[in-house]
Amino acid sequence: MNVLSIAVRIAEETEFDPDQVTPGWEGFVFTGLLAVGIIALGFLLVSRLRRNAYRAEVREQIAEELAAEGDAPAGPADGAAAGPAGGAADGPTDGPTSTGAGDATDPDRRA
Repeated sequence: MNVLSIAVRIAEETEFDPDQVTPGWEGFVFTGLLAVGIIALGFLLVSRLRRNAYRAEVREQIAEELAAEGDAPAGPADGAAAGPAGGAADGPTDGPTSTGAGDATDPDRRA
């Protein structure tokens, strides 16, 4: 006897009961939780995409400002010492210290 013949014999012996094939309240709850999870993931995706777009805009503005400062005399206007990035030490840098993926200094990156 193989598995297929056993399954066919059991299927022929059992009666069809339409109440036994419904998902019940467990299926309803699972489907609802799945829908809530997908909607939450959608909101998280949209917020991360928006944040990434804003960061790209800010990086472009900073790059434009640094390029404009390249035409002006070097150093800050008040005479204070310039930082390692020509006065933009507390802003984001795209230099060799920023590796992009896996950058541990990014506060929005979670381990």
